[in-house]
Amino acid sequence: MTANLIALGAGYLIGSISFARVLARLFVPQDKLKGTSLSWGEEEAFTSTNVSAMTLREVAPKLGPWAGVLDILKALVPVLVLRLVFPDEAYAVIYAAAATVGHVFPIYYRFKGGRGTSTILGAVMVLDPLAFPITLVAGYLIGLYIFKDVLLAHHAGWIVLLPVYFAITGQWDLVVYALVINVARWSVSGPEIKEWLGYRKAGALQSEAFHDEIEKVHIGYIHRFLRLRGWIHYPYMDSEPG
Repeated sequence: MTANLIALGAGYLIGSISFARVLARLFVPQDKLKGTSLSWGEEEAFTSTNVSAMTLREVAPKLGPWAGVLDILKALVPVLVLRLVFPDEAYAVIYAAAATVGHVFPIYYRFKGGRGTSTILGAVMVLDPLAFPITLVAGYLIGLYIFKDVLLAHHAGWIVLLPVYFAITGQWDLVVYALVINVARWSVSGPEIKEWLGYRKAGALQSEAFHDEIEKVHIGYIHRFLRLRGWIHYPYMDSEPG
């Protein structure tokens, strides 16, 4: 029990370290991390107040990827060590879940953090290396070809499918882990989900203007690859009559 609590506490405290804030304070102290935004059309825009590597990219594009890598490593390295040293114990899974909760609700920053994508990725790469590529591909296939929604494919797809994947493979401790991280991630995404639902209902997420804008950032790279090759189709891609 004591060891479980140590893994839980260590995961939360290390996960609470915001490398976006650390790097911003070291290299761009004159700029404030205010969140991220994406605008297209005349008035359409997505805004987020979560602080993460994406936020740092807004003020220091070259530093953003480094923050993302460090956030991945703060989950990956400890989980890997715990798995190697204590392969028959649950310490790695407990640490992994706590690290994402800490990343989302960091104690050092008044519980205002990111969405946890980096820490989830880092932990899953160790806990089950096949989980990420399989759920990523499945998430994009479902998101792009069934729902025609690049945001759903990128942000929701693989993370939402993790509990399903772990259940199918009979890894019930990881099912619990996946449910915990999903609750943590989506509990801080209420305003964004509301915006997404509104734009989706209005059809704004299937417009050429939105796709042109989203494809400028990493969220839309896969979508751009498929769209340019005609492997995904939208009504605006049809030639005008005459």
